Amino acid sequence: MNDERDLERRYRRLLAFYPAAFRHEHEQEMLAVLMAGANEGQSWPRSAEIADLLRGATSMRLRTRLRNSWAWESRHRRVMVPVRVLIGLWLLALTTILYGYDVGGWWGVLLVPAAALHFYVAYRNLRHRVES
Repeated sequence: MNDERDLERRYRRLLAFYPAAFRHEHEQEMLAVLMAGANEGQSWPRSAEIADLLRGATSMRLRTRLRNSWAWESRHRRVMVPVRVLIGLWLLALTTILYGYDVGGWWGVLLVPAAALHFYVAYRNLRHRVES
């Protein structure tokens, strides 16, 4: 009986790596399945079980983080479209000013493609936002 309690406690420690919301909903069921699959007198989880539980917990936490970062990215896109357009316009204005002062033609080679890149990224972000 003591081995069974030790095994359950060790399984609970492994399940603690899962996100709290998932644990709240599935911990008892997972624990019941793990305990039902244990051998008589087993006091430690098998190494394959440990690896599988840790892999599952890690993958679930990464998915949660990615989902949260996508929400941040959506807010980021709303802000960055006008910022990119303004930067592109500023680079074009700066190029025009520099050409007016006859500073040199090589500025256009540097600034016009940079402005075009900002406009392109703004366009892609806007298009992605409309499609989503």
